Amino acid sequence: MKSFFSILYLPLRADLQEKISVGLFMFNEHVKIFKFSEEKLHLLKGFLSSQRYGHLKSYLTNLKNDIDPGANESELGLNFENKTDWINESYFSYLNRYSNNLVYFSEPKSIDLKVSNDTFKLLFEQFIFQYSEEILDAKEKDILDEVKTRLYSKIENNVNLNVTVRSKDFNELVTPVAVNFLGKNGVVVSGQTIDFSKRLYNLEHDLTSYISFTKAVDFKEKNKGKYFLVGEEPSKKDHPKNHRTWKHVSESHLVEYVDIGETEKIEEYIFSNQVTPFFEKEIPTE
Repeated sequence: MKSFFSILYLPLRADLQEKISVGLFMFNEHVKIFKFSEEKLHLLKGFLSSQRYGHLKSYLTNLKNDIDPGANESELGLNFENKTDWINESYFSYLNRYSNNLVYFSEPKSIDLKVSNDTFKLLFEQFIFQYSEEILDAKEKDILDEVKTRLYSKIENNVNLNVTVRSKDFNELVTPVAVNFLGKNGVVVSGQTIDFSKRLYNLEHDLTSYISFTKAVDFKEKNKGKYFLVGEEPSKKDHPKNHRTWKHVSESHLVEYVDIGETEKIEEYIFSNQVTPFFEKEIPTE
């Protein structure tokens, strides 16, 4: 069974003389894999207009979702459904000749390798960028699970758990933000769990998102809320940059940092200050 790959480029000039690889397809008759580099795309952001960057990010994300809507990045988006029949040698040859001025597909090349996770990773790192799985690692899952076990069941009647707030809730929000819990007691009370050992880019994104949320809330409410951030000190040796970020956050006055082993501080605050859910909860019907 023949295997093929095609590189997806971002053209920097209309004549395609200057282009940068951002994604990779690898496929045979049954298996189709596609991945683009979030990190490389972010590095290119400064060279693109905000409109073009937005279109490109949406285009690549839609491509990935079309191939596997429920893709787990650790499984590389393997897909066997008929809707991906367009991923074949002849169609990629057509795409190579057709330019939409947003991306450019290379002529599909035959390769004498089985389509697998390992071969895809090798090609991705050779032609695109360093491969990163871009999923929650086991430690982050452990931290979230520990917070849920330690805290959620104790405060679930006093707050809204795992909610996504949008501009309709706080009109200064630019994009939706997911928070672990949200309540009120004259001021807004919220909390977020963050793994400080995750990739620095993702860590900074998550922190910025939560801090932007606190600013939007304070602006609307015209009062400073109470914001908790739960985490764990990362290894200074293994993650020096992350550790500097952790130190800055833990000493910051923007949020109250709470170590993963001290979540009872949040519980005590919620009960002693009579915190109630921010959003009205539906009363279950019998």
